[in-house]
Parts: sequence; C-alpha cells; structure tokens
Amino acid sequence: MIPDTPQTLLRKIAEYANGDDSAEWARFVELYAPVIRAFIVARGDVVPSDVDDVVQEIFVRLVNVLRTGTYRPEKGRFRAYLGTMVRRLLIDRHRRALARGAGREISADDVELLTETPDAAEYVDQRLKEARHAAAVEHVLSRTMLDARTVAAYRAYALDGELPDEVAARLGITINALRQIKYRVGRMIAAVEAQYGE
Repeated sequence: MIPDTPQTLLRKIAEYANGDDSAEWARFVELYAPVIRAFIVARGDVVPSDVDDVVQEIFVRLVNVLRTGTYRPEKGRFRAYLGTMVRRLLIDRHRRALARGAGREISADDVELLTETPDAAEYVDQRLKEARHAAAVEHVLSRTMLDARTVAAYRAYALDGELPDEVAARLGITINALRQIKYRVGRMIAAVEAQYGE
C-alpha cells in the first residue's frame, strides 16, 4: 500500500486530535517515533533513560499543535517544523536542568545548545534527515524478514565500509551477491525512508 502524503496524514491526525481515527495516530507514531528518537539520541543531551519521555512529550505537543492548527504546511516542511519543536523542547529541558543546578558554571556546550543560531532551521533539517535515514536503516535491518547473513553483509559492507572481498569470504558469498545485497537492502531503506515524508 502506498503511504499517505504527509499533509494527508497530518489532516487525519488533526482529526484524531479532535476525537476521530486512532488508527491514523498509530501510523503517525510508527512513522515518526523512530525519527524523533534517533534525532534526540544524536543530539546527545538526553540520558538514555529519558529519551522515551522526551518522545512522548513531543507527541503530546504535536497533538496540541495539530488540534489548534498551529502548523501551516505553506510555511515550510513538517520535518523542519518537527525538528524545531524537538530542539526547543531539548533547550527548555536543558535550561530547567541548569536552573536546578544553579551555581554551576555554564560550559561552551551549554552556550551552544542554548543559543538560537541563524541557520538553526538548516541545522535541524539536516539532523532530522540523518535521523530519518538512521531510523529507516534500523527498521529494515531489525524489523523486516531479512535473514541474518543478509543483515550482516549489509552492515559490514555498506555501513562499516569493510572491503567487499573480505566480507564475501567471511560470509561465504560472492562479491556480486554482496553488491546485490547492498543494492536490494538500499532500495528497501529508501522506501521506508520515503514513508517519513518531507
């Protein structure tokens, strides 16, 4: 089945926020939770035990945004809007943590995190693209029916950059088969990534 376009999905989610279809909300969470989680982890400002709490807080905010119609597609991509929302939430959390630890000297990392830079939208967009790709890779490699040798071959050759002859010999396949695995799995990843929308 071809996935909904992001605007169509967002309209359906807005309807859910007003009490309608919970199936669309589940689809939305399935598409965006891995991306948001990967983005938060990539930032490195949240302890692992808090990541799921931050993801949930983002979804609570999104329900309010979609319910009130605050997001306007004509003003920019949803990906950039979502990324900015995540970044602001992380900044707010960091500021609260600094306030609780009053008297602690603010580091250069703190200043960088708390400063809104002119290219923040570009930064957020790039990081969210990276997170979306990482989430798609992880989805394909861990949540599909690929056999263990295919996953190992793709990880070693495409992700870890190992030499093809070494990977092929270790896994008992030909170099041509290894290249086919890279191509086939790469297409699967691209298809999953496309579902996250623009």
